[in-house]
Amino acid sequence: MIRTDLFFESFLKFIKTNPFNVFPFLCWLLQGRSIAKERLAERVEIDASLLPYETELVDYLAEQKKQGRRIVLATASHRRYAEQVALHLELFDHVIATEAGDNQKGRRKLATIRALAGEAGFCYAGDSAADRPIWQAAESLIFVNAPAADVTAAETAKNVELTIRTRPPQWRAFRREMRLHQYAKNALIFVPLFTSHSYLSAPGIVAALVAFVCFSLCASGVYFLNDLLDLQADRQHPRKRNRPLASGNLALSTGIAGAIALPLIAFALAFAFLPMLFVAVLASYYLATNAYSFFLKSISTADVMTLVIFYTLRVVAGAVATGIELSSWLLAFSFFLFVSLAYLKRYIEVAAPENRETKAHGRGYSAADSETMFSLGIANMTASVLVLALYINSAEVAGLYQSPKFLWLLCFLMLYWGNRLWVGARRGKIEDDPVVCALKDKVSRIVALSFILVALAAKFIDV
Repeated sequence: MIRTDLFFESFLKFIKTNPFNVFPFLCWLLQGRSIAKERLAERVEIDASLLPYETELVDYLAEQKKQGRRIVLATASHRRYAEQVALHLELFDHVIATEAGDNQKGRRKLATIRALAGEAGFCYAGDSAADRPIWQAAESLIFVNAPAADVTAAETAKNVELTIRTRPPQWRAFRREMRLHQYAKNALIFVPLFTSHSYLSAPGIVAALVAFVCFSLCASGVYFLNDLLDLQADRQHPRKRNRPLASGNLALSTGIAGAIALPLIAFALAFAFLPMLFVAVLASYYLATNAYSFFLKSISTADVMTLVIFYTLRVVAGAVATGIELSSWLLAFSFFLFVSLAYLKRYIEVAAPENRETKAHGRGYSAADSETMFSLGIANMTASVLVLALYINSAEVAGLYQSPKFLWLLCFLMLYWGNRLWVGARRGKIEDDPVVCALKDKVSRIVALSFILVALAAKFIDV
């Protein structure tokens, strides 16, 4: 009836308050699953109104209720949560749920149902392999995103009352949760290769590509973890509520597996093919992103500076993977640009219509901070262009480019793109991550291509 697992939800909320809470949880789990559920229920609140419900099933139950059928909520979730759901939906005549020492799952749940139903037959709605003993004993069946084999077998026996399929294939939801479009941020790994004019070096290109894959997989693992910890906040957001984990399209158990496996694969590749210094940078990125997910994202200014560190570490990773020494000019330019983009990301969130009267969910800002962020974002964007102008006018440039004067066009392109981005945000035309917006925006793609062509022209054309 709900597109999530309250055991996993309560566990994730428990460790979000303190990651070290995982240790007492493991001790409870060793005592038995019902004990772990009891301890979590004592410490963690779940808002039943924010849960993702199977609306088709809820509507069907409401109709059956009107026809006089007795409806029982039978769940392996803890009684405290089950009763909150029952109170919210106002559909159930009785509640069967887990309590300490009595985990209501599988055959144990079947025994309780039989004791309640007596000699009468019953219809059972379920969604997992754990429900098979109950389906076998039921008079009629309701399947909700259930295993295909169970549905096929029941349809052959002709005792299926209703079949509901609302979840997409898990591999598709998993791929969407990886946020492949966000891999564009990892293109920053190639920046040292380009700015040092080493883009014709085959070993450098291969090393940068492997580094790109490592950062991308690690970042996907972080996205999984971030969304697992932000379930309730995301469900209150008009767009984030549709994310695979928040909406229930991806099982929480699969999400936890992704959060663990993807970074492990990334580190295995890094250990095998790249310098240890790159592994250290990747580890720094992973630790920083976890600190951001657990603590820093809700602290004003600290969250923005952390986002800047994420962007900067990608540039540093590209340098150490390819053995290129980073220019202080590149670092200064990147820093101011990244601060502007980080403030832009926060500005878009707090200036959204749903946050204009309150604080943005899970963030340390309110709508009152939008003007400050707008000013800081514009100032840092301008500072990045100023650093670029000083670099173009420096003595270093004369020895690197045949026609350095072409580079002044880069300042124009940066000013145009930066101002356009911020004006668009001010007008409410940017509704998502600025990187995603830039990827979708035709003008931004043209500016990026022009930036590369101007740099190459300055390098190779002698005027």
